Amino acid sequence: MRKWLILLILMILAGCGAQQQSNPSYDETKKMISDALQTEEGKKVMRKMLSDPEFRELLVLENEEVKKSIETTLLSEDATKFWKDTFKDPKFSETFAKSMKDQQQKIMTELMKDPSFQKELETFFGQPDMLKQMETILQSSTMRKEIEGIVEETIDSPLLKPKWQELVKTAGSEEEKSKASGESEGGKEEEKKKEEE
Repeated sequence: MRKWLILLILMILAGCGAQQQSNPSYDETKKMISDALQTEEGKKVMRKMLSDPEFRELLVLENEEVKKSIETTLLSEDATKFWKDTFKDPKFSETFAKSMKDQQQKIMTELMKDPSFQKELETFFGQPDMLKQMETILQSSTMRKEIEGIVEETIDSPLLKPKWQELVKTAGSEEEKSKASGESEGGKEEEKKKEEE
């Protein structure tokens, strides 16, 4: 009996050891990893990894790589054409100008507060020769054309374009209303004249 018991134990052990461990396929591994990353624990691990300064340094691109990618994508002819076409859209231009407006105002405000910048401006514009030149320039036909160009540029400004369009619409609707009320008043006067006759 003892022999049978030993034989039975050996068979059980041999049967358990004979099972082969199958390696998961690429798709199964990919699915397991993506499932693990989508859990809350996976997200926490990713956040922790991204907050680690050493790991973030590994993600930073080399300057040459950044420069090359900018040259190949942003400075290409297709990109230039894309940006030109995009900036023709008044709504996009307005949004872009609004996003830059605060930064530009901040820079100008900081410059105007800077005493050295103010002093340079005063010195530059306060020179007698400069005053004479400014007077001559302001009275020249070239300057008048330049001012005309600035006025046109202001009218075409993405920030002001919607306001101009609204003003034109308002003026047009007011003109139509005044014509309509004038015609109705004129029609009433003609009816009164006919009744009097």
